[in-house]
Amino acid sequence: MSAKQRGIAWMLVSALAYSLFTVFGKNVLEQLGTTDVLFWRFAIAAPVAWTVVAVRRANGYGPSPLAVDWRPRFAAGVMFGLLAYLAFASLDRLPGALYIVICYTYPAMVAIGARILGKPTTRHMWWAVLITLLGIAFTVPEVVDGAGDSAVIGMIITLGNAFLYACYILFSERIVASEPTEDGSHHNSGDGFVAAAWGLTGAFLFAAILALASGGVEAPSGPKYVWSMIALGVVSTVISGTAFFLGVKHLGPAPAALVASTEPVLTLIWVVLILDESLVPIQIVGAVLVIVGVIWSQRVPKVNEPARAVPAP
Repeated sequence: MSAKQRGIAWMLVSALAYSLFTVFGKNVLEQLGTTDVLFWRFAIAAPVAWTVVAVRRANGYGPSPLAVDWRPRFAAGVMFGLLAYLAFASLDRLPGALYIVICYTYPAMVAIGARILGKPTTRHMWWAVLITLLGIAFTVPEVVDGAGDSAVIGMIITLGNAFLYACYILFSERIVASEPTEDGSHHNSGDGFVAAAWGLTGAFLFAAILALASGGVEAPSGPKYVWSMIALGVVSTVISGTAFFLGVKHLGPAPAALVASTEPVLTLIWVVLILDESLVPIQIVGAVLVIVGVIWSQRVPKVNEPARAVPAP
């Protein structure tokens, strides 16, 4: 399997794990508030991530967590904690459909940001961005029909959330890149497992400070809510976060962002299978367009037709 194929596989795993956030989150929010969910999500995720790192180290895999520069990884985690908080704040003020469409403008922001930072972006990449954004819009027909009166502050927060997530993806690529040693060689300090562990520690610190400022937290009670909270912390946080770092490392920011945009499509699947909701034809069209956009973004130009970098539209 090539590095690119591994990157696509890791990003699909990340998208799959995170798409279940809707199901797990819907359950726990029936009992807990936003601050409580944030706290327990990262309180569960951080120790699990460090356990994985310790087990891998004991078996001779991965770098020592103390051998890498922990500060940028920790800072990325604080940023991720803020992203999680802004997502809840946005959903409180906007219809879910409108939130999805605005938030998932981030692949375009990542492509533009990558171009600004000097990374080559091909013409087919921009077409892939446009196709994917159109597909996402179709997966939420309420937006196509008109979203009605939405709070301006909610739209501003969501745009800020999308922009911050784009910055997070671009920053993450630097975190998981191999770092040169004194002899000029490279080691695996860009290990995604270590990056996820430090990052989730930073996210937990953010959630803990927020919880203290809010007057404390409540714990989930009852099997349904406890298991949903554990699944939210392990599946939709540890697995999705680790796979995300590994995917960005192999693909680069812009292609990784486009593969990650399969999340709304996967969420639709869980909504139908688990929450027993139905789809309308336009949502199926949207799902197909998202898949086409992702596949198109990974297209390799022919050898006799080299990719030509073009300015952002």
